[in-house]
Amino acid sequence: MYDFETLIDRRGTGASKWVHNPFTEGELEDIVPLSVADMEFTAPPELRRCLTDLAQNGVFGYQNADEDYFKSVQGWFERRQGYTPEFEWLVPAQGVVQALVGCIRTFSMPGDGVIIQEPVYYPFRYYTELHHRMVVNNPLVESVAEDGRLHYDIDFDGLEEACARPDTRILLFCNPHNPVGRVWTADEVRRVAEICERHGVLLVSDEIHGDLILGERPLTSVMTLPDELRRNAVVCTAPSKTFNLAGLMNSNVWIVDDRLRERFNTEMGYLVINGPTNFARFATMCVYDECEPWLEELLEYLKGNYDLLIGRLSEAFPKMRWSEHEGTYLVWTDWRAYFDDADELEKFSLENAKIAFDEGKMFGVGGAGFERWNIACPRRVLDKAITRFIEAAKDDPHFA
Repeated sequence: MYDFETLIDRRGTGASKWVHNPFTEGELEDIVPLSVADMEFTAPPELRRCLTDLAQNGVFGYQNADEDYFKSVQGWFERRQGYTPEFEWLVPAQGVVQALVGCIRTFSMPGDGVIIQEPVYYPFRYYTELHHRMVVNNPLVESVAEDGRLHYDIDFDGLEEACARPDTRILLFCNPHNPVGRVWTADEVRRVAEICERHGVLLVSDEIHGDLILGERPLTSVMTLPDELRRNAVVCTAPSKTFNLAGLMNSNVWIVDDRLRERFNTEMGYLVINGPTNFARFATMCVYDECEPWLEELLEYLKGNYDLLIGRLSEAFPKMRWSEHEGTYLVWTDWRAYFDDADELEKFSLENAKIAFDEGKMFGVGGAGFERWNIACPRRVLDKAITRFIEAAKDDPHFA
């Protein structure tokens, strides 16, 4: 039995979730941060022992993604995601966002089109625009399922049209999807890849949440598709979300096509963001070799947190909707029945309920009026946040 109940005090450690906060330093004790997508759980004890041993060794030189490292990574994807990558396909990088930036810089030019599917992880838009590429938005299609939950689909006609544009070069694809929580079906992933291949648009698949499957549907990685489709793809993976290793800065990028991989390697070398670092190498090997039981318990704990969140919120707010949650530890909740103005929703959450979220409007078109709840925290912390939200609503006219 692993410990998911102990809360570590991260104040004063430079943790992004606590530092990048709208409240002043003096008020930090009085808020619950459910924003940045990392966990409030301690790392697996096997990992802590591994890194302690490495620190005691006292030598922190340069590291390579060697055969031993690759065997650990390969074994994980064979067991967990159903494909067997080859050593030459691997391009290590110091994070999935860094890999996405590398793809934008390698496979497009300023003025070229990059497709995103909003509402989506906000760095997709930010780094596309930062590098003077044109965002081509293919918004997800929102509907209401029979049970009242929100459902999101891909607009395949719109995607075909976006890919057919002569200046479109890349699709940034998110699976599992952050923030709406969809795990795309095998048919959906295949159709996306076929449209991209047909029009010569590179499919860049962000699969960083691929181990965090909370529903019945398993992940369909682009790496499981036929060879002609995955040769038109870059697949970005990492242990960071799975095991809370984001601060160690490591990711494993799979590129089957030799020419694409050579171009990408060259650009990542220019940017000096290839990897792994010393601690990241050993941490990745440890979690992939030894920490699978910890992950299995984590997934069950997250399911319990999800049930608590939706059970309490849906009872207290009958007009609140939420997205079908199939993957990630991020829950997408819809407050548009109560708030016409997303700024008012943010003000309520921060000033009245004193909860810090990554606001829905951050995720682009279709995100205003939503809150993204990070449920990767001890249950009592989540329960405290829910109680705050419910109690604050009692005195707020939006909920009258």
